[in-house]
Amino acid sequence: MDKYPVLKFDSLKHLQSEVKANDWDCSRKNTDRKWRYGNYFDTYDTHMEALNHGRTTPTLLAHYKRIRKLLESKVKVNNIKGMGMSCKRKRRFVDDGDEVDIDRYLTNSDTPWSITKRNKKAKRIVLAINYALSHSNNEASYAKVVSAGAFLADVLNKLGYAVEIIGTSSNGYSGRKDYESTCVAITFKESGRKLDVQRILSMGLSGLHRALVFGIREKLWKYDSTMGYQQMMPTEIKEKLGISYVVQQEIVNDEKKMIDEFQKVITGLVEKRDARTWEWL
Repeated sequence: MDKYPVLKFDSLKHLQSEVKANDWDCSRKNTDRKWRYGNYFDTYDTHMEALNHGRTTPTLLAHYKRIRKLLESKVKVNNIKGMGMSCKRKRRFVDDGDEVDIDRYLTNSDTPWSITKRNKKAKRIVLAINYALSHSNNEASYAKVVSAGAFLADVLNKLGYAVEIIGTSSNGYSGRKDYESTCVAITFKESGRKLDVQRILSMGLSGLHRALVFGIREKLWKYDSTMGYQQMMPTEIKEKLGISYVVQQEIVNDEKKMIDEFQKVITGLVEKRDARTWEWL
């Protein structure tokens, strides 16, 4: 038996359709609604609508602005901008191409034609944001994790990397000893798509974890009522998902540690280290 099962969804809509088809929904359980959904989108229906449209809350936005301001002031990014793997198109002059340059043609240049092509293919980075938080965490805790993840994604994107973002709920198993850890993973951004920060922040809506993912854990993997325990994502799960780096609470709770970690990951990329061999903790 696989001790580290992973359930991967291509999108939130894919997740929602599978939850409905398999009756994995646990939203009808008699649980404190504020604990499950937070203060803003405080019902199952409003939560699902917000997730589907990539909406966020004032709390999430406020935390994102604070975290971004902190990290921009502490993480040295300006001096390495432009050193990433740019994939912008560049004009080149050749002896036979797509478009003639009149000035070059009239001066009998050996390369009167021009073509445009990408410098190189952007390197793909798989960034995971692990929102699997324990029972005692509140809306602000979710906001801090996803805000830090959104900042890092934005920086890597601006450095020229093709960033794929997956939201993960990876935690330890507390039922029978069938599993060591399980993970529900959802693609929030494909590597070739434009970054939508608000959609990434919507990952911090607690109902995603406490309504949708909890239902999967309870009914598919037979978790007990504690729904497992919080842990750093195991290497086995990272490897299955091809993850380059995981943003998780154990890193972002200590702001100094978070600053050091993010500086390390950004500098490591620019120095062209192999992302798959990074060991952060």
